[in-house]
Amino acid sequence: MPAFSPLPDSSSVNSFFDYYRGDYGLDKLDLGVRYFSKNQFINISGFKRSSLGNFGHYIHPSRSGGPIHQSYRIDYSKKNLKDRIEVSVARYITSSGIPDFIQNGSENDNIVSSGINYEKNLINWKVRSYFSQFAQHRTLTHSLYTDSISKYINRNQFDFQLANSNGYEFGINQKFQLFNSNNNLRSIAWSSFYMRKRFTKFSIMAGIQTSNNEIYEPYTFLVNYQNVTRYGNFSLFVLSESQPAHPDANKPYTNNLESKLKSSINYEISNKKLSLTASLSDVKINAKDLYNYNQSLVGLKIIYSLNTGWNIYYKTVKPISLSQENILGAISRSGLKGKFALFQDNMKINFHIWADTYVNHNDSFTFDPFLQYYSRNKENNFEIINRNLAHLEIQSNISGVLLNYKIYNLLNALGSSNEDTFFKPNSIYPEIGRMMQFGVTWYFNN
Repeated sequence: MPAFSPLPDSSSVNSFFDYYRGDYGLDKLDLGVRYFSKNQFINISGFKRSSLGNFGHYIHPSRSGGPIHQSYRIDYSKKNLKDRIEVSVARYITSSGIPDFIQNGSENDNIVSSGINYEKNLINWKVRSYFSQFAQHRTLTHSLYTDSISKYINRNQFDFQLANSNGYEFGINQKFQLFNSNNNLRSIAWSSFYMRKRFTKFSIMAGIQTSNNEIYEPYTFLVNYQNVTRYGNFSLFVLSESQPAHPDANKPYTNNLESKLKSSINYEISNKKLSLTASLSDVKINAKDLYNYNQSLVGLKIIYSLNTGWNIYYKTVKPISLSQENILGAISRSGLKGKFALFQDNMKINFHIWADTYVNHNDSFTFDPFLQYYSRNKENNFEIINRNLAHLEIQSNISGVLLNYKIYNLLNALGSSNEDTFFKPNSIYPEIGRMMQFGVTWYFNN
């Protein structure tokens, strides 16, 4: 069940204006206003982005003009002595071209999402309920797919929970999913009944899951442990549950549900100069003898403070085993961050320069970039190309107005044209050099 947003303790009105222009017709605008009063707020925001792409591949084949992405969102929250409520409604629209062999393909996506979270305090118990609705209509047209047609997804979730001051929680979770395309109609409903006990440093949850569809793992459990000591911060997370199988990836099989076991371990230690965080995560997804996927990643993050306002950092995530199929390569980032002031502190500058590296370990990678699943068709190789790029971002604050200047792929922007200064976001999209953009962000109070 999602947590409530923090509530203000005073009244104010805050608004913001965030606008960017950049290479290849980039035009991005983000607007918002926030109304605050004691224990209550209203957020209203809107976003739009337009871009042609460096080869015009974002140009829609049957529609001219208009943004390729836009979204609108409203959030409302209020609390009094006995109850609390939070409501969110959002709409996300995509109307974009996508690169194809002869002429651009297209992606048209329309999502409406909403949720309501309610909490009521009784004498010895707290009652919480949550309901969410997700509706999506997506049309993807591309030569890779013979069934480039409309697809509809509808998801509902309902949660009801009782909790007392002793740390015990009893809950019911009901989920429903409907997927509809030209040759596939799938309806799934599954329920969870669980009990959770919260202690000072950890919590444990156990329950059962039921469904009219075949369910391979009828039990669910969650363990969450966090401990802060003088030797560092340690956390452990383990979750086992059943979830819907991807409707496109699952066409060769008969199952609608699959089992997931997700676990992670994090350890952080820091002092005035150095901060070090190590992590280990593992995800296993299976459906008895039909399939069994496993991905294990290890991560490291190091931050070293040079002096006030300046630090260097390095972070990386890489697979533990290179023998696994369809696994991501090693991703790493290292850089320098700092801040200083000019003109008698009237202009404050934030400076960030960093290197972004990706090293692929697989000759064949079949994670479909459009449908977002591991394809079993080995003929379509979506291998991610290695890259080693440098980027620069400078932000200046002049009397509350933020000016942002960003250069992605710095060496290419400075005139270098060797093959190491070009990269591909994935195997489908064309090779790209620099990406430069300039933006203005303005905050208004009351």
